[in-house]
Amino acid sequence: MSILAKHILRQHVGPFLFGFSIINLLFMLNLVFKELGRILSKGLEFWIILEFFALNIAWIVALAVPMAVLMACLMAFGQMSADNEIAAIKASGISLYRIVFPVLIASVILSLFLIWFNNNVLPDSNHRLRLLARDITMKKPTVNLEPGYLYQEIPNLAIRVGRLVEQENLSKIGEVFIQDKSNPAVYRTIIAERGEIFVNEKTGLFQITLFDGEIHEMNNEKLESYTRIQFPRHTITIPIPNMVLERSDSEYRGDREQSSGMMRKEVDNNNQLIQKRNQNLLTFIETQIYRYFPGLEMNPGKGDESKINAAAVALLPEKLKSSPRVPMNLAKQVRVHKNVLNRIKVDQEINHGYELTNNKLLVEIHKKYSIPFACIVFVLIGVPLGIMAKRGNMAVGGGISLMFFVIYWIFLIGGEELADRDMLSPFLSMWLANFVVGAFGIYLLILTVKEGSFINFDFFSRLISKRLRKTAHENS
Repeated sequence: MSILAKHILRQHVGPFLFGFSIINLLFMLNLVFKELGRILSKGLEFWIILEFFALNIAWIVALAVPMAVLMACLMAFGQMSADNEIAAIKASGISLYRIVFPVLIASVILSLFLIWFNNNVLPDSNHRLRLLARDITMKKPTVNLEPGYLYQEIPNLAIRVGRLVEQENLSKIGEVFIQDKSNPAVYRTIIAERGEIFVNEKTGLFQITLFDGEIHEMNNEKLESYTRIQFPRHTITIPIPNMVLERSDSEYRGDREQSSGMMRKEVDNNNQLIQKRNQNLLTFIETQIYRYFPGLEMNPGKGDESKINAAAVALLPEKLKSSPRVPMNLAKQVRVHKNVLNRIKVDQEINHGYELTNNKLLVEIHKKYSIPFACIVFVLIGVPLGIMAKRGNMAVGGGISLMFFVIYWIFLIGGEELADRDMLSPFLSMWLANFVVGAFGIYLLILTVKEGSFINFDFFSRLISKRLRKTAHENS
C-alpha cells in the first residue's frame, strides 16, 4: 500500500469510529427511553436487561456502519480540503480518482463484512431478541404494594396494608386486610396486626405470614352461618404464574431471522407449491369438462398451466356453445362454469398469498445486500460533498449529507412497502435507492474532478454568518 493510501485511510479511521459511536449511542438512547421503563417494571435481573439491549446492538450495527462511512468521508475529505491537502495532491499530478480509490476499496471490504454479518450474526440475534421480548412481555410485574391502596394483581387475592417496610428479600407489613376470592361461595376476609411478605422469584411463590389476626368467613348460600377464627400465626402461600421469567425456544423464524440461503429455500418451496396447485387446478378443469362434455377437447398449451385464470374460464360457456360436438345443455354449462370459477378463485387467492410471502422474503434477501452496498454509495456521495464543503462549511455539508441519507431511506422504506403490496419488484424496491443516490454521487464526483461546484457553499456560509451576526446584534 502506498504512503498516500495509508495517509488517506488513517484520516478516515478517527471520524469513522466517532460517527459509528455517536450513531450507536443515539439508537441505543432511543431504545432505552422507549423500552427501559417497561422492562424495569417487570422486576428482571440485571443480566436479562443487559442481554436484551446487547441483542439489539446487532441491527444497530447493520444500520450504523453505512451511516458512519458517510460521516467519515465527509469529515475526512472536508478536513483534507480545508488543509489544502487535496489541492497539493492534485498539483503533484495525482488524480482525484486515485485519491478516492483506497476509500472505495475499504468500503468494499466493509460491504463484504456486513453481508457476512447480515447472513450469519444478525438473523440469530433477531431470533433470540424476539423470543426474549416475548418472554418479557409474558412475565408479570413483581408485587408492588403501596400503603393504603388495595392491591388486586395477585390471582384470587386482594390485599391492603397500612404500613410497609421494605427489606432485602422480605417486606414487613402492618394493619393488614386480605380478601380471599378463591371460593366464590364463601366471603372470606383476613385481618392481622402485622405480617411478612416473601416473594420467591425463582419458584414463583408468593408467601404471606400473618401474626395476631382473625379470619372471618360467611357462606353466601347459608347466611346464618358465620365463622370467626383467631390465630397467632397464619401462612398463605400462593403460586403466581409467570412471576418468573421462563425462557422459551422456537424453531420458527420470521423473515428477519433467516439468512438469505434459508429464505431462498423457502421461496423455492412456495414456488413449487404454486406450481403444484396450478397443475391440480388444470386437472380439475379438464375433469369437469370431460365429465359433462366428453366430446370437447381442452388444449391449454404446453407450459401454460399457470395462465389459466378466471378471465379465460369466463369464456367457457361460449366455447361450449360453439362446439358442434357438444349437445346444447345450458344447465350443465352453467354448473360447470360456476364450479370452475369458484375453484379458480380459491386457488388464485391461495397462490396470491404465497406470492406475497415470496415478495417479503425476496425483499429481505435483497436488503441483506443492498444496505451493505450503501457503504460504497455513501463514499461516492461523501467524498465530493466533503471536498466542496471544506471544514469551515461542515454544517452545510453535514446538512446536505443528511438530506441524501434521508432520501436514501425514504427510497428504501417506500420500496419495501410497495414490494410487500406487490406493486414493485423486490429487486428494484431494495436497489433503487443505491442506483439513484449512487448515480448522483458519481455525477458529483465527476463534477468535483472537473473542479465544478454543484452547491455554492460560500453563499450558504455567508448567509449563515450574516444571520448569526444579525441575531447577535438584536440580542445585544
